[in-house]
Amino acid sequence: MRRALALLVLLLAALVAVPPLLARLGVTGPDPALLPPRGRAVAIGAGLELNVVEEGRGPVVVLVHGLPSNAQDWGSVPAHLAQLGHRALAYDRIGYGYSSRPRDEGDRYTLDSSARDLLALLDALEIESAVLVGWSYGGGVVQRFAMEAPERVRALVLLASVGPRSGKGDSPLDRLVTLPFATRILEWLSSVPGVGSGMARDGVANAFSGEEAVPPGWLERTRATLAMPGTLRTLVRELQRFDPQALRPESLRVPVLVLHGDDDRDVALTHGEDLHARIAGSDLVVVPKGSHMLPATHPDLVAAEIHRFAAAHR
Repeated sequence: MRRALALLVLLLAALVAVPPLLARLGVTGPDPALLPPRGRAVAIGAGLELNVVEEGRGPVVVLVHGLPSNAQDWGSVPAHLAQLGHRALAYDRIGYGYSSRPRDEGDRYTLDSSARDLLALLDALEIESAVLVGWSYGGGVVQRFAMEAPERVRALVLLASVGPRSGKGDSPLDRLVTLPFATRILEWLSSVPGVGSGMARDGVANAFSGEEAVPPGWLERTRATLAMPGTLRTLVRELQRFDPQALRPESLRVPVLVLHGDDDRDVALTHGEDLHARIAGSDLVVVPKGSHMLPATHPDLVAAEIHRFAAAHR
């Protein structure tokens, strides 16, 4: 009986330990060769760096991604903006891509901490003011930034943005992050062959509002970036610490464009309409059949709307 119990314990221990070990050794999991190229590292103080990708010259547009994401997910939007006469900056927020991953969390991984990082980036690059484009969770970041430093904002573009109505969801991931050791559980699930790829596939398909709309290679590249050390921990922390009540769009005193797809299954159009209703004088542009992934599916349209709005508030 004792021998059988010991064997069972060993089997359970192997079940828990082997998948992450194989993933770290590169036996299973995504191909690291699929990771995007690095940009340039910009120091923002306190020993932290942001990975920045830059294209073009002219009035500055800063692109702030959501979660989990990175600068590369903006695709050809920076190139389109450069062609339209802008200096386009996209960067990996702290905890994602090639940017720093501080272990001392403190008040990290919140909308406010990301807004502070954005301010530090503008200071480091000596950018006095810019058009800020926030995508999804990044929309919450730029809202907080504009509340605290409106003089640094020429205009605000909220792209498929979260807002005060963006409460806790009821997806499996939303439920998972409420559990103790949520990061370890998610890291283990992601390392199990078939399970991790299935979770990523479902999440990406939902973001694109249908598996058939996912661009070739997008899923594999997403899995590779999610496998970067510390990325899932950042995702869990940001989901746990997300506070929609910290967003007060009624108080914004800068020009605001709300850009949203009418088939967004991650952040429904009703959130964009609510933001538009709350922000006096804001513009609302709805993209027919648009998903949550407008920068990937409609990069030229996204760049054109940013350019149009920026030019109107130059």
